[in-house]
Amino acid sequence: MQRASFRHITAAVLAAVFSISPARGEEEPKNPYAGVQAAAEEGKRLFLKTGCYACHGHEAEGAVGPDLTDDEWIYAPTDAMIFNAIARGRRGTVMSPFADQLTPDEIWKIVEWLRERNRQRNAK
Repeated sequence: MQRASFRHITAAVLAAVFSISPARGEEEPKNPYAGVQAAAEEGKRLFLKTGCYACHGHEAEGAVGPDLTDDEWIYAPTDAMIFNAIARGRRGTVMSPFADQLTPDEIWKIVEWLRERNRQRNAK
C-alpha cells in the first residue's frame, strides 16, 4: 500500500515540476505572485521553514550556498529559472530538489521573496 502511495506522489510531483517548463515556442510561466507583498512575506516563512537558510543564510545572502539576492549570476535568472532550481535542484551541486516538500504555489512565493530581496538590495 505504501509503495502505491509513493508512486502516486512521485508521479504528481513530477507532473507539477515538468508542467512549468515551457514547450518549444511557448512563453516561460510567470510567477502568479509577482509584486504581491503578502506572498513575499509567506515566501520568507517557507524559506526558513524548509531549511533553505542552512545553505543560503537567513536573509538568502549566502553562506555555504550562494547569495540569492544579488545580480551576480552566470545567466540572468528568470522567475521560471529560480522556480526550476528550487523544484528540481541543481545537478552537480548540493542543491537538492524541493518539489517533494513544497507545492508549486509555495515555490512561487519563495521566488517572490527572493525577487523582493533583490529589489530591496538594488534600491540601496
